[in-house]
Amino acid sequence: MRAIYWFRNDLRLNDNLSLNLALEKCDEILFVYIHDITNETKYSWGPLRIGQHRKLFLSQGLTELKKNLIEYGHQLNTYTDNSVIILSNLVKKYQIDTIYCESIRAPDEIKQIELLEDMKINILPFWHSSLFMQDQLPFNVKELPNAFTDFRKAIELGEIKPAEPVYLSKRIFNIKPIKDNQSVVLDTYALDYNKSSFPITHKNFMGGEKSGISYLKKYFQTEKPGVYKKTRNQLMGVNFSTKFSPWLSLGYISARQIFYFLDEYENTVIKNESTYWIFFELLWRDYFRFIIDKFERKIFYKQGLNFFKAEIKHSSRNFNLWKNGKTSNKFINAGMTELKETGFLSNRMRQIVASYLINELSCDWRAGAAWFESQLIDYDVYSNHCNWAYIAGCGTDPRGGRYFNVKKQRETHDPHAQYENFWSH
Repeated sequence: MRAIYWFRNDLRLNDNLSLNLALEKCDEILFVYIHDITNETKYSWGPLRIGQHRKLFLSQGLTELKKNLIEYGHQLNTYTDNSVIILSNLVKKYQIDTIYCESIRAPDEIKQIELLEDMKINILPFWHSSLFMQDQLPFNVKELPNAFTDFRKAIELGEIKPAEPVYLSKRIFNIKPIKDNQSVVLDTYALDYNKSSFPITHKNFMGGEKSGISYLKKYFQTEKPGVYKKTRNQLMGVNFSTKFSPWLSLGYISARQIFYFLDEYENTVIKNESTYWIFFELLWRDYFRFIIDKFERKIFYKQGLNFFKAEIKHSSRNFNLWKNGKTSNKFINAGMTELKETGFLSNRMRQIVASYLINELSCDWRAGAAWFESQLIDYDVYSNHCNWAYIAGCGTDPRGGRYFNVKKQRETHDPHAQYENFWSH
């Protein structure tokens, strides 16, 4: 049987359940990555959907994935075009029986699958981006609790453990390669990332599966996991948080791989509140994935999930001041400058600048979500939109939204203005 394996946000060979399924079922495979042209279009809010920071990090990972596939006698064929058109043409050209790919439950990605199915193309999207699989949950996804705490308690009370990560199937050696000899290189350029808390031009922070696993191993050989909860709200530097999210976002590493490194650390080094908090963050990531799977495109609407009927206003002038770091607040400007120049921002600063845009500048949360999508190296459709909706009172926050007092946050997390001065121009 002839197949296409279409890499989406799962740019790795190991712990790739969808890829292994394709390898077990097929005799010949064409490996494909498509940089969809929609990524080069602008939102109504102004920004491109993917900016230079993430594009560079993506390009690094694609280069590594190409090398990894060559080791097994295969080729990664890369394109920049409309994904549906490219795939439909390849199906005809090579008489493909089935397309295998990751299941992404966001509107644009779902639409791609629907259009291919409308063309009578056999496509098998496989869900494998979460820590827990849907069939491990103690409830149907459509019955998922609307509060994270209830979800967390159900997982913990059920003592549910993630499945172990799987290695690349040895069947890859028996698969005959289909080569289309297409290798489109993304248009990227390197900026100065020396000030960044995630410097993607530095060897230890580059995109790719091997780079991600190497970082993961080194991280769990330090004392950092045991003090994570104490340091996670710091604002700058390469050491204060786990820094897993960029590799996770493009699927260079999986949540299951992180969990099993963490599990070994807890069994052999220390198990405490900090190590639990790493698991806690992985649970949040899962919850947002399942929330979007449950409510589908509702989270992308102006009122979001519409639990609390938040008042949504928008000022284009204020939004432009915010995204360019030109507001009247120097602390906020520092955060927005860091984001624009490096593609990274601490979780604490993400919450602060998001609250400021929504609550102080009276702007539509979806504009902020769009700017983060454009700028962030670690953009993830699930976490990004759900976190923004959560703060705006359009998500699952039982308090109906979050307000962060900027003066108090600065006094707590940057009392000596070290961060503010570092990013002031």
